[in-house]
Amino acid sequence: MRISVSAWDPGYADTGEGTGRDSQARLELNVEVPMRDWAPVTPSAAAPRRVLLVDGVRRLDARVDISVDGEPPSPGICASYAAGVVECVLDGRSRATVPVTRVERGLFSAVADAGLTAGRTASYAAHRVRASEPGDLLNAVQDRLTSIEVEVADAADPAPGDLLVIDGALRRRTHLARAVGYIKSHQRRYLPDDLGPLIDKLAPGERTPVFVLGTTWRRHTWYLRLPGGGDGSWAGIARLEASADLDIGDVIDLANSSQAVLPRLASAAHKDPRAPQNLTPIAGLERRLRSTLGDPRLLLRGLRIGSQRPA
Repeated sequence: MRISVSAWDPGYADTGEGTGRDSQARLELNVEVPMRDWAPVTPSAAAPRRVLLVDGVRRLDARVDISVDGEPPSPGICASYAAGVVECVLDGRSRATVPVTRVERGLFSAVADAGLTAGRTASYAAHRVRASEPGDLLNAVQDRLTSIEVEVADAADPAPGDLLVIDGALRRRTHLARAVGYIKSHQRRYLPDDLGPLIDKLAPGERTPVFVLGTTWRRHTWYLRLPGGGDGSWAGIARLEASADLDIGDVIDLANSSQAVLPRLASAAHKDPRAPQNLTPIAGLERRLRSTLGDPRLLLRGLRIGSQRPA
């Protein structure tokens, strides 16, 4: 086996997060209240004492070509990725800690056992992918990152009454206890035209009623406005998700908990260009995780040296 390594090319067909495109949304609106009674929902619950927020980061370190027994080279990518949990305790002395983190590196390709070292302290474990198109490789990286996000979320072990916030869609993580997915950007606006103006009416801290959203998968969801988003109708709007398997009473409890606590965690525009939706604890966790990925220049140099050693 021969592996050649080159620097990651930003134009190497990065297809995104690998979650696919939702072709047609199916809505069930008569869930929390009848559709005719939809109106902004004001906060009505106390904030949970403890909030656990889960996020992950990834970095694509190098592209590789792998030759085996004279066959045409097969492409692959080397990636570093990490996931972690930030714990926010919201009592009289609000504080945040990072109790769980995990860092991995992988070489993703269609070739079995194509691992690679990058110096004494870094190695890229082999991850075999069924196809070798760039999009398939990138999706495999994202799938592995999602898996370790699930592992660190399980390790966080939320107690009854806690809130577990997953940064991003809840898909593949709906089994997690007390979990909501947190979507801070909007590729689509799911509400029908006659309910769209309700978003304009939401004041900071208010949410829409819960409804069911079906695309390539089914979940409960609601919109929430965070403070500090400016004057646009969708400024400061986040969308939350909960498992479709939960009873509606449990979903409303999660919606009320998220409504009570997430506005307190919203970021400020002078500190974060993604404010207010990029919650302050998540922004701090992202910085912490990126610092664990290592120096990309040293890793690339180590990969090139490691690829020259006999397989």
